[in-house]
Amino acid sequence: MCTLTTIATANTVGVAMPSIDPFRFSSSQQSLAIAIIIAFTALGFIVLCIRVAGRVSSHQFALDDALVCIAMVLSILETAASYMFIKTNFIGIRWQDIPPHDPVPGLVWNYAIEILYNPILALVKTSILLFLLRLFGQKPGVRRFIIWVNTANIGMMIGVFFATVFQCVPISKTWETSLEGTCIDRRILFTVSSSFNIVADMLILALPLKIFIGLKIPKRTKIALMFVFLLGFLTTITSIVRLVLLVQGLFMLNTSLSADANIGFVTSAIETNLAIITASAPALRPLLRTWFPRLFRVDRDEVVGNTERRVLGTAATRMTRLKSQTQLPSQSPRKSEEAIMTFNGIVKKSDIIIQYDSPRLDSMRPGTATRSQADLESQQLEKWI
Repeated sequence: MCTLTTIATANTVGVAMPSIDPFRFSSSQQSLAIAIIIAFTALGFIVLCIRVAGRVSSHQFALDDALVCIAMVLSILETAASYMFIKTNFIGIRWQDIPPHDPVPGLVWNYAIEILYNPILALVKTSILLFLLRLFGQKPGVRRFIIWVNTANIGMMIGVFFATVFQCVPISKTWETSLEGTCIDRRILFTVSSSFNIVADMLILALPLKIFIGLKIPKRTKIALMFVFLLGFLTTITSIVRLVLLVQGLFMLNTSLSADANIGFVTSAIETNLAIITASAPALRPLLRTWFPRLFRVDRDEVVGNTERRVLGTAATRMTRLKSQTQLPSQSPRKSEEAIMTFNGIVKKSDIIIQYDSPRLDSMRPGTATRSQADLESQQLEKWI
């Protein structure tokens, strides 16, 4: 979505313009804009490749990974359309240096960007929510929250997509402004959809923050996990900056930014690719464990703490306790042997019952509920940490 289309083309609509090769024009600002969109897309692609490699190698590739892959494909298409829009709409070039030109190509590429932009963010949000659902969906309250947020996200994606495609009737009026037809108030459409994205980001970021605060894990690991998930705030900050620029451009508000060589348009590409990068950060388990082994390793002894040691004890302690306790019915194998003991010349026979540990015995002891809860939390985090 471009905030500069009106600036670059307002004086050319409805007038036959000569054919100009926009690729002959360039500036340092335009080159910077092109470098930014390509760099962020390349970085997003690299991070995604690392994520997919880690997931495939650990046999954990799931729907959330596939959705981010689809978002990456759309992001690459958006980058290509953004490059063409920057060139055909002379982004980054002072308006005094822009020659009279046909605005239609620039408006067509802008329309393509508008269609691609929102599905990328929506798919990334759905991917994050599915990941959180798989990780912490056992909690009923968390599960309901994720389902409701994801339903709203998908509904908004579908609604905004069709509203963007049919923003003008006929569709060609979107770029051929001189045609007869009607258009919705695109200022409201784009402002509302961008605001919804920001609100949804805040809700999604608040969820893992609340969950991690209550987890029984080492403090250093908890801080590391919160940091990884809260990287999404970078995307939210970018979304807010983009919304400010969007409102200023759509509503023609006074701004401290000069219209000359303004490249605020690139915030769209930064936002979508940052979303892919930050959404992939929690899934980079192998890389994070290699780089920061002390932070991104969940030690089961530390998670369960003294509770597990008190309940389970050592192997020798368990055998002593089993001998002293009344035998409980179990499917575990038993072995009876005869032992001959001599005491003051008296020969005595006794039966020694050797019984192997059974999960059922541990589950019947006090304190097992605490251990099971800690084990479950540990196992959930060990899926990706």
